[in-house]
Parts: sequence; structure tokens; C-alpha cells
Amino acid sequence: MNKSLFAVIAMALVPFYAYGVDGTVLINQSTVMATGGFPYKITQPGSYRLSGNLTVPDANTTAIQVLTDDVTIDLNGFSIVGPVVCTGVPSVTSCSPLPTNGGFNPNAGVAAASFDNIAVVNGVVRGMGQFGIILNGRGSIVRNVRAMSNGFIGISVNAGSTVSGSTATANASDGIFATQSTVSGNAATQNGGRGLEVDCPGSVVGNTASGNALGNLFTVGAGCAVANNAAP
Repeated sequence: MNKSLFAVIAMALVPFYAYGVDGTVLINQSTVMATGGFPYKITQPGSYRLSGNLTVPDANTTAIQVLTDDVTIDLNGFSIVGPVVCTGVPSVTSCSPLPTNGGFNPNAGVAAASFDNIAVVNGVVRGMGQFGIILNGRGSIVRNVRAMSNGFIGISVNAGSTVSGSTATANASDGIFATQSTVSGNAATQNGGRGLEVDCPGSVVGNTASGNALGNLFTVGAGCAVANNAAP
């Protein structure tokens, strides 16, 4: 085979990545399409950063799927946007369109199954079919994220994780759901379930919650440090 042709074929088989000057992998609508469309799959540890908004085509689609430990995703002030709109006053009573793919599908802005040490920071996740963000591994971080109008839970994290400085507004179910984690300095309003739900032990400090359909702050079990929350 001609060496030049072989080189072209080899390059075509390599996933397309765009890098910032600091070596961070950049993600935008164009780079997602260049790697095969949604979900954008992260298979290597490291730093990733949005360089533009991401818009998924329907409520059955996950935007970013994390398939490895040790990943930081900086939304960089941009948004991950789906088509779901949740309505109701003072709290959500309905969302549309709903997913049609059945079973448990994350249909999320950012999803990580059993992978640890995932961070999602600094941006908006809105209108996804189910979860805004779901991180089911240990030791994850969600910081300075706005999760709104998602078809199930706004932000969901597992053991040893931290959710801080974030807002969850008008999601169909809980605003923030956390298991054995630290939840601090967040705001949860007008969600169709609970504003903040934490499975203890954990730390729930300095949050505000109001106007949520099933209660503003709910802890399950013993061992939670609960202090300085404004959640009547």
C-alpha cells in the first residue's frame, strides 16, 4: 500500500481531539460530531473543558459519558442543553418531552457509572431527559453548576463526594440527591421532589431551599452534620 495512503487511513482511525494551549481537551458541538456524535465518551483520565455549548437532539440522549476514573470537566461558563421544559408554580408539576427509551438510562448532561474522582464545575445543565448530572462513583465533585428543568434529578452524587456552590431549580424530582457526601452552600428551589435529599452520614451545611414539592431538606438515617441551612 502506498505509504501516504496508509498514513491517511491511520489518521482517520484516530479519535479527533482538540486541545487547549494547556493540554486540556476541548469539547464543543463540532468536536462531538467529529467523534461520532452523542454521547461524547471520555475514556482517558485528564482535564476536559467546554469551548462552546452542547445541545443534544432529544430527551433520550446523554451529552457526556465518563468511562474512566480521574476526570475533570470544566463547563467553562457554557451550557449543556436538552429539549425538556418543566413547568408548574410554585414547584414543578410536569415536564415535556419525556424520554421514550425505557428502563434506567441516564439521559444526562454528564453521566459516570461506577467511576471515581470525577469533577464537573462551572456551568449550566438544562433540559435533559432525566439527570442533569449523575456521578455514581466515589469522591466526585460538583461545584458552581446550575441544574435546571431536567426530567428527573438535577444533581446526583455517591459516597464521599462534594456538591458545593450549585443551584438546582425546577427539576422534576429532587434538586440535589447525595449519598454519604458533603453538601454545602447550595440552593434548591421549585423542584418537583425534595430540594435537598442526603443519605447519612454526611455533612449538610449552609444550604438554602424553598418551594420544593416534597420538602426542602430531607436526611435519611443517622450521622449527618446539619447546620446553618435555610430550608423551612
